[in-house]
Amino acid sequence: MMKKFLFAALAVFLLLQPEESKAQVSAGIYQQNLNTYLAIGTDPDEKMFGELRLGAGDELDLEGTFGYNFIQKQEVNFYSGAHLGVANLTTDFSEAYLGVPLGLLVKPFSAAPNLGFLLEASPLVGFDSGDGYLRAGIGLKYTFR
Repeated sequence: MMKKFLFAALAVFLLLQPEESKAQVSAGIYQQNLNTYLAIGTDPDEKMFGELRLGAGDELDLEGTFGYNFIQKQEVNFYSGAHLGVANLTTDFSEAYLGVPLGLLVKPFSAAPNLGFLLEASPLVGFDSGDGYLRAGIGLKYTFR
């Protein structure tokens, strides 16, 4: 069941990527609640973008994130979208979850426009338990162009 879910989540993540955004790749590291997330994704300066995140810390999580930039400026992007993920992958207590990120990508250095600081908050709800919580954090993101 879990393998089918992960395959479906990855397929949806890849299919939702806009064609023109596949040329640039972004990489990030985020500290959110108790986990550190490593992320790889498409260009966060496009109108629509996506990321695949691997969280490690107290638990191992895998997450696909789709984002839509509502505000796009040279120094800052404000986005929202959807997370689809699985928490606690390595235990018998794994659970799929859905979330809605609200994020700010700030690029304060004109000499390094590919480097950004991420601020993100996401209410998350588990599919099985129905439990919800707010995940928030900060991070760094770099876009290879």
